[in-house]
Amino acid sequence: MQIRIDSNIEDFRRRFENLSKEQLDKAAARAINRTLLKGRTEARKAVKAEYNIPQKNLDGIQNKNAFPSFLEGYITASAKPIPMDAFAPRFETGGGSISISRRGVQRTREYKRAKKNPGKGVSIEVKKGQRQVVPYAFMIRGAKPRVFARGQYKGGGNSFGFIQRHQRENKTGNDIPIKPLVSVTVHGAVINDKVKGNIKKIIDDNFDRNMEHEINYLLRRLSGGSG
Repeated sequence: MQIRIDSNIEDFRRRFENLSKEQLDKAAARAINRTLLKGRTEARKAVKAEYNIPQKNLDGIQNKNAFPSFLEGYITASAKPIPMDAFAPRFETGGGSISISRRGVQRTREYKRAKKNPGKGVSIEVKKGQRQVVPYAFMIRGAKPRVFARGQYKGGGNSFGFIQRHQRENKTGNDIPIKPLVSVTVHGAVINDKVKGNIKKIIDDNFDRNMEHEINYLLRRLSGGSG
């Protein structure tokens, strides 16, 4: 995501006309990058508050810094889908259940009596407090990855999606394709309206303060004062 602060920088140019463009651009780049650090921290915090995305995947939220010659900075996020294994999946079978904890520990439970309506799909909790069922998914005990469906993914970008297979492809023997299922991307979580709003607020609240700090530091150095 990109937060534009063009008007903020122009305001500082008017207030400090005695400073050269090069000096102000250097201060602006440093202020942008200091602000992005806070924005990245808030992005990871806000995503973690809304989603059950593992900590290791939150490392996919990174900054692309600005330079005096290019006064634009970005917060980037991984667009790689996260396997459904990560979201505490549960699968009811005819004679028991298979589940995976958020720490990746698989558990199985045997029922004394088989249930009458087995195999209703796998439930996962991507957003905190919102468990949803993927009706065509199933789990295989001891396998890894561990949440599957009959079918395959198509294309990429806006056309990306899973095509279910409703009949056998091979009349005998192995019947493929069966593919592991994936879920949300870190990028998709970051552009959630609530998460994005939190990031924008942090950037709006901190950029002017950081720009003031950088300009005051520059003015002290130009006047011969200590840093």
